[in-house]
Amino acid sequence: MNPSQATHRSAASNADASTIYRTRRDPDASATVSVIRAVAEVEDVTPGDLPVLGDVIDPEALDGVFEDGQRVGRSNARLSFDYCGYTVTVTEDVVTLDIR
Repeated sequence: MNPSQATHRSAASNADASTIYRTRRDPDASATVSVIRAVAEVEDVTPGDLPVLGDVIDPEALDGVFEDGQRVGRSNARLSFDYCGYTVTVTEDVVTLDIR
């Protein structure tokens, strides 16, 4: 991930002290892949080292919220869930990790 795509934030340096990472979603990647990549980046591990995402959220349902054919009427969709000690928020364009 290049620096123009991701922003690391320290709690002391911004008004929203709980946000520690925010990245633009790759338009060619699913929401599930975007979440796994973001958490792996913050945790400094490979995606395979992370716990199974399916233990906390249905990956097919997550992807379905943001798929092109499923977005009609959902242009402002936002989905949040807890994973790996973070509150993960996914929108059509961004993945944000907040400290729980």
